[in-house]
Amino acid sequence: MRLLAVDIGNTNITLGAFKDNTLLHEWRIASRPFRTFDEYGAVLSQILKQHDFEPERMIVGSVVPTLEEYWIQVGEILLGIEVRVIHPGKPDLLPLHIDHPEEAGVDRIVDTWAALQKFPAPLLVIDFGTATTFDVASPEGYYCGGIILPGLELGAEALFQKTALLPQVSVRKPPSVIGSNTVDCIRSGLYFGWLEMIRGLAERIKKEFDQPVQVITTGGLSRVFAEDADFVDHIEPHLTLEGLCGIDRNWEELSKG
Repeated sequence: MRLLAVDIGNTNITLGAFKDNTLLHEWRIASRPFRTFDEYGAVLSQILKQHDFEPERMIVGSVVPTLEEYWIQVGEILLGIEVRVIHPGKPDLLPLHIDHPEEAGVDRIVDTWAALQKFPAPLLVIDFGTATTFDVASPEGYYCGGIILPGLELGAEALFQKTALLPQVSVRKPPSVIGSNTVDCIRSGLYFGWLEMIRGLAERIKKEFDQPVQVITTGGLSRVFAEDADFVDHIEPHLTLEGLCGIDRNWEELSKG
């Protein structure tokens, strides 16, 4: 089975090309709400042709409703294949023990479900996306909530846009904590500031359980902190895509409810 997994986020659309549950390729397209489905279709067709990949089915997880509709059309009309779409509670991935289950982001549910397929509960998944999200699975294996804060790149962009003299910088570890120039000062604040904030929040979450909590990081920037994030047990950069693939593989069973 050749599957195209589509993770639609606020900044990027991440595409995963799977063959027999193995990730062959990963691509990213900028999320642009004003693009038509024809434009997305043209970009996708070029990518698929370049990599000689013809999907037999598509699975979509989205936090951008408008783009979700476009990509359903891309799959059904342009590619002529079945499109499966994940919504909160559909399919029934795991119990959502939160105040408003319908508000849970699909990416957060998929990440938690995917982590539970690989690691024992309780666990914490930290996803570095447009927002940095913390998602927690209880010892019993249900989703019990988490934390949402601005993402690292969003913070860097806001610092650049809301100040007159500070430059826009890429996110990476600076030579030392104390910056000797403006760029390294900003990088130190972004890198070490986010690192210690994440560490502190993870420790607070752990204190709410009376047993060890597995900490998993994912997302495009998950490897950036790998050297210093000693509180992280597992780095899984493709967790969301792998979760989409796993859900597709178990679709009938998960959809019985």
